[in-house]
Amino acid sequence: MVDKNAYSWFQFGDMDLDTSELLLTMRPQHYEIICYHCQQSAEKYFKGFLIFNGIDAPPKIHDLKFIWMKT
Repeated sequence: MVDKNAYSWFQFGDMDLDTSELLLTMRPQHYEIICYHCQQSAEKYFKGFLIFNGIDAPPKIHDLKFIWMKT
């Protein structure tokens, strides 16, 4: 079973990904906000992955390279 905290991060990542997919259907397309939600989704999936693999509390920052290096 997936850790409850990891699962929460995965759910948040799903919401950002769903939002980006919805925004792709709109005209005109606003690529900046679509890319923002894609990045947010990747970040949340990554933090969920870290928790799932035993990292208790990933740093609360948005720099994925920094997070990776600190784990």
